[in-house]
Amino acid sequence: MYGALRYLVVVGNLALAASATAGGFSVREQSAEGQGASFAGVAAGTNGLSAMFWNPATMSQHNDFGFISESNASLVLPNSRAKNGVGAGGADSGNIGEWAIVPASYWVYGVNDQLTIGAAMTAPFGLTTDARDTWAGAVHGDKSAVKTYNFNPNVAYKLTDWITLGAGAQIEYMGVGLTSRIGGVQIVEANADSLGFGFTAGVLIEPTATTDIGIGFRSSISHKLKGDGYVVPLGYVGDLKANYKSPETVTLGIRQQVSDQLTLLGGVEWSNWSRFKNLTLVADPSGAVIGQTAENWKDSWYFSAGAEYAYSDALLLRAGVAYEKSPVPDATRTPRVPDNDRYWLSLGGSYKIKDNMTAHFAYSHVFMDDGAINLVAGGGLPALSANFNQHLDIVSASLTMDW
Repeated sequence: MYGALRYLVVVGNLALAASATAGGFSVREQSAEGQGASFAGVAAGTNGLSAMFWNPATMSQHNDFGFISESNASLVLPNSRAKNGVGAGGADSGNIGEWAIVPASYWVYGVNDQLTIGAAMTAPFGLTTDARDTWAGAVHGDKSAVKTYNFNPNVAYKLTDWITLGAGAQIEYMGVGLTSRIGGVQIVEANADSLGFGFTAGVLIEPTATTDIGIGFRSSISHKLKGDGYVVPLGYVGDLKANYKSPETVTLGIRQQVSDQLTLLGGVEWSNWSRFKNLTLVADPSGAVIGQTAENWKDSWYFSAGAEYAYSDALLLRAGVAYEKSPVPDATRTPRVPDNDRYWLSLGGSYKIKDNMTAHFAYSHVFMDDGAINLVAGGGLPALSANFNQHLDIVSASLTMDW
């Protein structure tokens, strides 16, 4: 019973991710501008609005421009494939990563010289994976689909000429669907969703005309997932529920202009994934525990460095590198989340089409360490040994409009 549900719990409790674009199952692609420099310095502001995802205080940088909007779209092309699986089934998983388009939209309005209001609509967590249903790991996790929609109204207030505070609310919908198979026969299916609430906060410090320092915070959001499904090995069909809390995130960003053309960027981000210690799935409404498993994830870290170069009055170029430490321990890595450490290389730029219209674009290649999986047999599940070779390509574009 315990083993048969382990992999239902692993995803159902969290609404998680295997081929997410950041560590664990986070989605980092909220800004084409930020991506062009591997998100270095985003908490200290960008030329557009998307920095508010990391730090709402950065909205004050756009106070003089009236009403502004920005729309982002990122095409994520993941590749995660195990060709050497050893277990009950075939050795080749196929590419479990499914391509996806990640949207993000932002709005800002300057009320007066001190007060700026705005809002963001983003997808901070997500996943779409689909393995071959006859491969050795399908019993441990076959298809996964997770979506989040996060609405984030914000306010920024300029205390002095060089200090701005920001805060906002988060209203987040999360939905998840997943299956497991053995021998091509589906043995697990679960669908659940939830609405959760949280907040954001930040400070922007501008000690000189050439230096911007930002610190942003995104709170944990508690989701009480409810849905239904079936588990063939247990003969269980009915309502299910599980609790999940997303990690808190703190982001530090620095922008330092060193000449009329060159600006250097740096950033550090910490996510409290160590709060994810175990997963419990229960029957609804009885509350009887159907399955429980230990995960013991670690905190994740993201370090980035980049630069912007003003090639002309209309064209601004960017480049950046980053290293991301995965929160997933080797001991608990599964086919649903074969995540490992990542290395980012990015290029991008912004082009002013008109005085009130600027386009942004970015490309990143993300190298990932292989995701080794070594699961022992237990609870009715076979052993699995596999090694996922994986990488990501991401193409993003956005448009900022001053109305």
